[in-house]
Amino acid sequence: MVFIARKGNGANFDKGLSYNRIAKIIVMNIKKLIASMANYQTICDYLPADHSTPCSVHSYLKRFYDDFAEPATVLDLGCGEGNSIELFQHLSGDTIWHGADIENSPEVRKRVRNNDFITSFNGVDLPYPDKHFDLIFSNQVLEHVRSPDVLITDAFRVLKPGGSFIGSVSYLEPYHSYSIFNFTPYGIVRVFNDSGFDLKEIRPETDAAALIIRQLVNRYQLFSLLWKYNFLYAILEILATISNLGHRERNFLKIQFSGHLVFLAKRPDRLILYD
Repeated sequence: MVFIARKGNGANFDKGLSYNRIAKIIVMNIKKLIASMANYQTICDYLPADHSTPCSVHSYLKRFYDDFAEPATVLDLGCGEGNSIELFQHLSGDTIWHGADIENSPEVRKRVRNNDFITSFNGVDLPYPDKHFDLIFSNQVLEHVRSPDVLITDAFRVLKPGGSFIGSVSYLEPYHSYSIFNFTPYGIVRVFNDSGFDLKEIRPETDAAALIIRQLVNRYQLFSLLWKYNFLYAILEILATISNLGHRERNFLKIQFSGHLVFLAKRPDRLILYD
């Protein structure tokens, strides 16, 4: 390609036009590159396109209660100290809360709350009847479970058709509190869909760098500013803005470097078969 310089502003105009064309080509190539990646293709159907702001389970809970008019029967799966009962009472005073956990864990040993609705179980077989709960909530629990696929299958059993499973798991977070299996994004897809759930979406929560720094300083509050902000996500957001990426691609980039992942799955009214 030959560019002919012109006098005055014409040459500057041609250069600007060329730079714009180059920028558009780069943006198109980045989008094509992401779309062609196997990692993207396996999870793209579960990456939301509405926004790419890091999420928490609390935002999912708010959405659930905004759409659910009747008193909800809720299971906190892996309830630990049982403190989530206060969260659910704040969301709706009509909530019928239940908690389940194994008999011995660091969090369970800290429990001082006496509650008849907290039940110990063997980590696999939930002691509840079929189709009992409107919502199952599991916050940073499944990475500590010895047989998560078996437990999730039983969670499907006790969830009502149309019910929701709202959860968060560790992905790139360092080892902590007897964690066993950190979940990849594709791991969430496979385990939940294979158990009969209809996985709706996966979103990034805290980035990996923040959790690594938190572990490095042993949660020492003097350095809390270093691990309370998602600096890695901020860098990715700048790159995504320069590349003019959409929210689905931005969520993909952030999920690649997430310490925690949050997700929403539903028990369908009818059985869904996956390949």
